Amino acid sequence: MGMNRRLVQRLRTYLEPPACRVPDAAVSFAYQEGPGKDIQAWVMTAVGDSTDGAIHAESRFSVQSISKSFTAAAILRLVASGKLELDGLLAQWLPDAPHASRITIRQCLQHTSGLPEYGLIPEYHEAVKRRETPWTYAEFLERTHVDHLLFEPGQGWQYSNIGYMILRRLLETLCKTNFAEIIATEVCQPLGLRHTSVVRNQLEFQELAPAYSFSVSSDGLPVDVRTRYDPGWVATGVVASTASDIVHFYERLFAGVLVPPALLDEMRTVVRAATPSTQRFVLPSYGLGLTADPASPYGVLYGHSGGGPGYTSAALHVTPPRGAPVTVAVLSNTENVLEVEIMAFALVDTLVRAI
Repeated sequence: MGMNRRLVQRLRTYLEPPACRVPDAAVSFAYQEGPGKDIQAWVMTAVGDSTDGAIHAESRFSVQSISKSFTAAAILRLVASGKLELDGLLAQWLPDAPHASRITIRQCLQHTSGLPEYGLIPEYHEAVKRRETPWTYAEFLERTHVDHLLFEPGQGWQYSNIGYMILRRLLETLCKTNFAEIIATEVCQPLGLRHTSVVRNQLEFQELAPAYSFSVSSDGLPVDVRTRYDPGWVATGVVASTASDIVHFYERLFAGVLVPPALLDEMRTVVRAATPSTQRFVLPSYGLGLTADPASPYGVLYGHSGGGPGYTSAALHVTPPRGAPVTVAVLSNTENVLEVEIMAFALVDTLVRAI
């Protein structure tokens, strides 16, 4: 399916809210209709549709929490090679982690560990806005009061970046190298993701597409986050990528290229999750590094979204009852979480109806 005018008009509606306040608002889209098909990609800006200028089809965006799917894939590849056990306690590999003798790798991946979430504490957002030096691993643990679990491990669900920060630490300890190298070796190189990498510092952050933030602004006007934000504040590690690479990652992941079938089944085994900000999910659920909706009208749906200063992202993979799987990705350079998720669902809706 080519990009038709009706679809463009439908999606442009959701670009307008941030465009009212951000003249350079842009969204990069990509989709694939089944294995072997070409990935279709394009860019929509506030002033028109273009592949020229500052934002183009191969522009790289920070994908924020979509990075969790990359972390989960790397972990599962190490499980497949016998270096980790999915239901092994953290204490086996990272004995100094909080509650290491009570929490498993699976529970960290699935947000069922009971560990708290640093994104919920005002102190974190205030420090980011003041452009302070990012907290160390120990400071993140201390300031989120990890001594107190929110619930007994395995007995509840709470989105926890602290859990993924600990998984990053575990990976780096086990592999004796940094997170960027691990993601490159375990995910990007096997899939040929040429435009995808972990952002390691502010210099690399400045190489991304310009992105505009109100959350780190001091005067209420949008500022380019590349000059104001240290990616070290994403303690879990953050990936930068293109919409096409994100589509390729999820399509290949679900095609069984990255992890063996049995572990892919584990990845897709879900628990009920908290209701997200939009009502597009019928039965909000979470697997291993994957958001999910087993009751989606389009078929069983997996993916992830991400939001942070300046950048917003959403990716969805669905296998309809009839026809080939559909994978979509939407990357934005403004803080418009609601609109980006709606755009991703609008793409899925259009593509599935066309099958």
